[in-house]
Amino acid sequence: MAANQLSPGVVVQERDLTTITTLSTANVGVLAAPFELGPVEEIVTISNERGLVERFGKPNDSNYEYWFTAAQYLAYGGQLKTIRLASSSLKNAVNTGTAPLIKNLQDYETNFEAANNTWKWASRTAGSKGNSIGIFVTDAGADQIAVIPAPGSGNEYEFVEDAAVSASSGAAGKVFKYSIVFTVDAVVGDFTPGVATTVNIGGSQQAVTVISWDPGNKKLEVSLPSGSVTGIFADNQVITQGTNTAAINVTIERRLYIALDKGKIAFAAADSVADTNSTAVAITSVRQEYTEREYLPGVKWINVAPRPETSLYANNAGGHRDELHVVVVDVDGGITGTAGSVLERFVNVSKASDAKTSVGETNYYPEVIKQRSAYIYWGEHETGVFNATATASDGNWGQTAASRQFNLLRSTAGTTDYPAGRVTLGSDNNATYYYRLESGADYAVSGGTYSVSNTDVSTAYQLIADPESQTVDYLLTGPSGVDDATAIAKVTALTNIVEERRDCIAFVSPRRANVVGVSNTTTVTNNIVDFFDQLPSSSYVVFDSGYKYIYDKYNDVYRYVPCNGDIAGLCLQTTEEAEPWFSPAGFQRGNVRNAIKLAYSPNKTQRDTLYSKRVNPIVSFPGQGVVLFGDKTGLGFASAFDRINVRRLFLTIERVISGAAKAQLFEQNDESQRALFLNIVEPYLRDVQGRRGVTDFLVKCDADNNPPEAVDRGEFYAEIFVKPTRTINFITLTFVATRTGVAFTEVAS
Repeated sequence: MAANQLSPGVVVQERDLTTITTLSTANVGVLAAPFELGPVEEIVTISNERGLVERFGKPNDSNYEYWFTAAQYLAYGGQLKTIRLASSSLKNAVNTGTAPLIKNLQDYETNFEAANNTWKWASRTAGSKGNSIGIFVTDAGADQIAVIPAPGSGNEYEFVEDAAVSASSGAAGKVFKYSIVFTVDAVVGDFTPGVATTVNIGGSQQAVTVISWDPGNKKLEVSLPSGSVTGIFADNQVITQGTNTAAINVTIERRLYIALDKGKIAFAAADSVADTNSTAVAITSVRQEYTEREYLPGVKWINVAPRPETSLYANNAGGHRDELHVVVVDVDGGITGTAGSVLERFVNVSKASDAKTSVGETNYYPEVIKQRSAYIYWGEHETGVFNATATASDGNWGQTAASRQFNLLRSTAGTTDYPAGRVTLGSDNNATYYYRLESGADYAVSGGTYSVSNTDVSTAYQLIADPESQTVDYLLTGPSGVDDATAIAKVTALTNIVEERRDCIAFVSPRRANVVGVSNTTTVTNNIVDFFDQLPSSSYVVFDSGYKYIYDKYNDVYRYVPCNGDIAGLCLQTTEEAEPWFSPAGFQRGNVRNAIKLAYSPNKTQRDTLYSKRVNPIVSFPGQGVVLFGDKTGLGFASAFDRINVRRLFLTIERVISGAAKAQLFEQNDESQRALFLNIVEPYLRDVQGRRGVTDFLVKCDADNNPPEAVDRGEFYAEIFVKPTRTINFITLTFVATRTGVAFTEVAS
């Protein structure tokens, strides 16, 4: 009974027989290559040359053959699944310790995120480019700078780091740093931060340490050792550091940097504090320390963002001073081309592991860096810190925010060498850390090119070996290899992949040394034949004869690059402009782009030799351009599948019809279902026939090839017979001259 029919009537139902698509190919290529940048052993889909530059960097003298294989393929359209190769020599830059290879985000999460690393920061991408990265970090640090007067008599004041100070006004905190800043003149030489300096104090030469030196403003900041300084600094005293000298001139400013207690009651002018000798000192002025703090010489943190303080999340949990600012800088200009360029900024991120933003997203700084940074990974929390609490561990980073007063940045280590020999205001021992990444390493170079093993190549291409998870139409080889043995092993491995997938084609060019720089064309022909003769027979591989000469705009040089990216590009172009079962060769569809000239343009005799050996010649025809002049596959015997168009026809219809067949899984195995399948497949093949892909076809799916015993086993059989359209490879033109009185019918027979 018809559904919902209790009395006579008509029910309208629909059955979709259009679920099969006529889309024949996705036009997706794949190339594994030793690029300068980018994740390692991770598939990244690129759709144009700009994307290639952004994700994997520009070409260089050691990888340009690979790079331009990718770029030339993309010039024809389509998409490229790009994989950066691994190598034992490839390393990520780190701020200290042993440089690792962090392949990609998954590798970081699995092997480094929760590990005990020897480094606190690492470059996001492996290679020497990471050595240009500097990371500047700041937090709440010192709250105030209290300026105090010169002692009336006796000795200089002694304020010791971590000592508590308080005032009758209720202000309280810890001494973050105590220093004295001189304005000097009569300067000879250049003072070096972190190095001991001698100065006349109260009539005797005594040792102090230079904290910072600003030659532009002639400001010299020094720290005093506790309990060992006698006398008072005075004008005109000479300061000596080796052969460097200067004289104190007029201005002597004694600065007491204070980190306020959690209550944040600030000190004010006229407050009185006591040094470690219980000497009372009346504060003459107070200013905010953060407004003077720099991350680059002359570039202040206040211009990046307001002072890091306590986030709303931490405050609500009873926490204190959890916020950080992180600035990533291209120190040498190795990444952007401009030294000192800011690459990224992460403002008001949190030290608290459970911190959230106002919209509920994580604000924990290692997690934010992981999710948002394009340049760095986090490795470990900073431990050279100011203990804001009585027990240092209570304020360690990476704990929850509840009732936590987080420790603050303060250290003399690693903060004095950007730029070389200079210290920015507020950097040394005062709440700004500078981490310079180093030890990043590129691929080893052999014979002027990056050296990668066939094992690394095979590992990369295995990422696309599964046809169910990775759609691929064209597999590009780039340069074949440094020698015949290496090249044969590489191409054989790739051939095995496409033979196992059986839904894509690998494109292979000859080995560079067999073609480029060889003046005798007969020798080149023999080299090519000898090389390809050693490769396995397969209809899923296409061989070409070419290296083309192009202009490299990124390095302003001309280079020879392999043509396999172009031949794959011609196939995808043919799909877009005609049909995948049309030949990509010839003057209609086989014009190779961006070719100034060829390293080897075979003549007719040489083309005959190549073509008989499964190699498709690429030929430069005067006035007609550079043309692919053959459409053979790498099959070693005569067959319909020794033609590219036939192989691509079957790849197309197999992909489409197998997709339709998947829809039959778990349906009823009966005559009705078989008829439904026929009603899907036959219209599609008629469409292919109308589009000149086949001359005839037959689909058999009935009780004859689906007997009861097969049905009982859950099996479903369909046999699809097709007569593929063949391409014209040989044309014979016969011109006949006849006498005037001869009828054409007499001679045309």
